[in-house]
Amino acid sequence: MNLDWDTILSYNTVKIVRIRDRRLGLLHLLFMVFIVSYVVVYQAIYKKGYLLSEVPVCSIRTTLMAPKEIDTERPYCKSNNNTYAYSKLECEYWDDPLVLFPPGDDVSFTASTRVKITNQTTDGCSFKDPRCKYKDVSEESIYVADIEKYTVMIDHTMFSPQSQIQYNARDLSGYILDRDGNEIQINDTNNRVGVKGQYDVLEIGKLLELGGIDLDAESPDKGDPNRYTGIIALVFIKYSNTFSYSTGNFKYTYSIRQVNDTIYNVKDPIYFDSLGSRMVLKRYGIRLLFVQDGAIGSFNFQSLLLTMVSGLGLLTVATLVVDQLAVRILPQRKSYSSVKFQVTESMSKKKKIIDDSGEELLYTKIEGL
Repeated sequence: MNLDWDTILSYNTVKIVRIRDRRLGLLHLLFMVFIVSYVVVYQAIYKKGYLLSEVPVCSIRTTLMAPKEIDTERPYCKSNNNTYAYSKLECEYWDDPLVLFPPGDDVSFTASTRVKITNQTTDGCSFKDPRCKYKDVSEESIYVADIEKYTVMIDHTMFSPQSQIQYNARDLSGYILDRDGNEIQINDTNNRVGVKGQYDVLEIGKLLELGGIDLDAESPDKGDPNRYTGIIALVFIKYSNTFSYSTGNFKYTYSIRQVNDTIYNVKDPIYFDSLGSRMVLKRYGIRLLFVQDGAIGSFNFQSLLLTMVSGLGLLTVATLVVDQLAVRILPQRKSYSSVKFQVTESMSKKKKIIDDSGEELLYTKIEGL
């Protein structure tokens, strides 16, 4: 059996055929306009496909400060005669070191709203005895008065390792999202966000208000307010330089969200002269967790190249679709197929001769000449 290796190892090459059909031409043109618009306008320009984006490395420092003047007429205090939807407690006026827990935590802190104070003693027993346990001597619960007026100072820094960009919050424009998701700046007597050259300072009450959090609303533990059971809230800090077409413009944005269906409390023991007596402060409060992230972009030729190459792939797909429509769908498909595809004769059947001028020529079936 003779094998026709020219057929087996045939090579398919591209042939340019101009098909004068307005339907195919218009469809192909629409595809081209769409693809160019998508790749150049949307991906490369609008989505900034020429940028290499990275998440910055961040650090944060927070401090809590008690207000200079405290409102002693709060409705949740027993000393106040106004109506309160829940049970009232005695109120105490604590300074910031006593309210804050834990001290020195960089990424979170707790501002106590209610404290259950329990005095305990061992009655002189030794902890060498496994039966030695603390016994409650007295117990009371109090509210920390006017916790909403305590202020939080927030100092944070971002660093982008690949582009070697570093900024402190005081060097940048800053914003905080209100309850409608709008970016706002604040600069009043007790609250300040986004003022260059100064630390951001927010009253706890203002911070919770912007997050839609109410300490006097009912908590997940039905029958008690958030002030009584404590809450957990996430404070997001997002950095960006991709919001405009100049990568030299940087900003950060705060947003706060309460963690649903959660309460918060932690025990803080205070020991006296010996281990035989102690005071346990069970703190219920506002647990703020700071989460820093963002996207810092810098020009990268490889990113731009990948964006453009993806467009070439779409152009190929568009051409393939129009080709298949021409040779398989349209009524003129046989005519279009005949001009699009051409098969050469096998080279093994051709003979080479030299004409009178000395040039080499290939003839098929030379025996018939």
